Amino acid sequence: MEITVKSLLRIGPLKTSQVVAGYQMLDNVVKGVTIIEAPDIVNWLSGGELLLTSLYAGPGEGQSYREFIQLLAQKKVSALAVKIRRFVQDIPQEVIDAANEFGLPLIELDGNTRFVDIMYPVMEQLFNSQVVKLKYYKDIQERFTTLALQCEGLEAITRTLEELVGNPVAVYDKNFKCIEATDSRIESFQESQERELRENLNEKFSYYRQKVNYPALGEGLVPQVVVEIRAFGQVKAFLTIAELNSPLEEMDFICLENAATVVTLDWVKRFAVSEVEQRFRNDLIEQILTGAMSSATALERANFMEWDLNRPYRIIVFDLQNLDSHLLENRDQSRMAIQGLKSEITSIISSAIRNHTKDYIIGNKVDTVVVLWPVTENDENLLQKIKNVGKEVQEQIKKRMKKIIIQVGIGDEAICIEDIPRSYKEAQDALTYGSMLHKESSVIGFSELGVFRVLCKFAERNSLEEFLPKSLLKILNYDQENKADMLNTLQVFLECNGNASKAAKELFIHYKTMLYRLERIREVTKLDLEDNKNRLELEMGLKMLHLMNKQWIKKSHS
Repeated sequence: MEITVKSLLRIGPLKTSQVVAGYQMLDNVVKGVTIIEAPDIVNWLSGGELLLTSLYAGPGEGQSYREFIQLLAQKKVSALAVKIRRFVQDIPQEVIDAANEFGLPLIELDGNTRFVDIMYPVMEQLFNSQVVKLKYYKDIQERFTTLALQCEGLEAITRTLEELVGNPVAVYDKNFKCIEATDSRIESFQESQERELRENLNEKFSYYRQKVNYPALGEGLVPQVVVEIRAFGQVKAFLTIAELNSPLEEMDFICLENAATVVTLDWVKRFAVSEVEQRFRNDLIEQILTGAMSSATALERANFMEWDLNRPYRIIVFDLQNLDSHLLENRDQSRMAIQGLKSEITSIISSAIRNHTKDYIIGNKVDTVVVLWPVTENDENLLQKIKNVGKEVQEQIKKRMKKIIIQVGIGDEAICIEDIPRSYKEAQDALTYGSMLHKESSVIGFSELGVFRVLCKFAERNSLEEFLPKSLLKILNYDQENKADMLNTLQVFLECNGNASKAAKELFIHYKTMLYRLERIREVTKLDLEDNKNRLELEMGLKMLHLMNKQWIKKSHS
């Protein structure tokens, strides 16, 4: 309940006073009352005061009345009341002109008026106002606290706030997707291009007012008051009020502050519940993917999560790389930041998949996101559809998080729950070969690996080493004994389809140096590199080394 200059003109001796200047600012809020007893009064003002003076202590030395009034206006003084026929017969015209110029209400008091007769009723009004505010704050706090303790949720919180402020209320997530709204017409909005129209209302609680367009309401702009909902040091949501019916007043902000606190608590509660559910979900997916749990137990627990594992799935693995680099760039490596980043990436993947199927299962596994994509009988182009989704996710991540690289591996169809570990292993193998092909953002299905699927089966039985070509082992030994890099040279040469000139450019060496190295390889291996069979044997051997996780190979594009 604010007290304005206009309202004070109706109490005590101020009833008989006369406003002589600054009429346009009579709605100034009054927060206190004091007497000008020294020329340097300006140094002791905090704003919102009603100043009483007889002009005995006027401007300071060398200061004009105009400069004095300007300083009072800059200090946001509410009004200046001057008693005449005490030290001045009339208010100087210079004071009147300055008050009009700088928008400071100027009140003329009769010479017989005692300042104390003004101060007492004004202080009483201010005190009563504070008591009313405190009582209102207490009532509102108790009301919202009850909602929080009873876990009523966002619907009850927003409905209560709408009832108190008389305007529709909405809560949006950090991407401005509506979570809850009391009026369906404000579920979506578009910000004005003119960001300078944003008005900060409270620095402490990050309140601001902006003009937005609600498409459902027409083309006009509507004032919207926004409160950032912060948790764990990050903005997680926005509580908004659309000022459709009336602008918010001081008491409304008391409601808004309490509602924001309860919304924050509700979000933290949701996060805690979600984290427990996600941990259970991830643990269950881990058990299913590795086959560490019996089928009967897995089906029972999956039923609890409302998952149908009695249908075929394709397993997709999204491999997340360079997470640390992204966090370092944003100067944050906290556990919450890492979880938040993974959660955001998972949300992007979910949104992309949701456009094609609703029955997918998704979970996090260290630095990967694993998806069980349901297979339907009529979906002949499912692999291509999944690949398109993978590329869409890569593009979205690249736009939002430039340092993060995502590779996608897709397993073959798993007919039943017992087949899921096999499909998961195939998705991992597809990832491995995507990396081998040096494609930073590869999306590849296991079925597309062709003959290289055979290598995966050998690697699964740990029997690749016995099939390594002896010629390749000779190069490995030569590199170790001579601290050379012939293996890397050979790999790049083969990747360039036997083109020595192109390989030299890839390795940033002279063409003659490349020819010399190739000659050394021929001498060591006793092989003719022009022979397609020899090149195929060496290329297969290099693939085997990669699958065996040997550290001899240095990627040519690193």
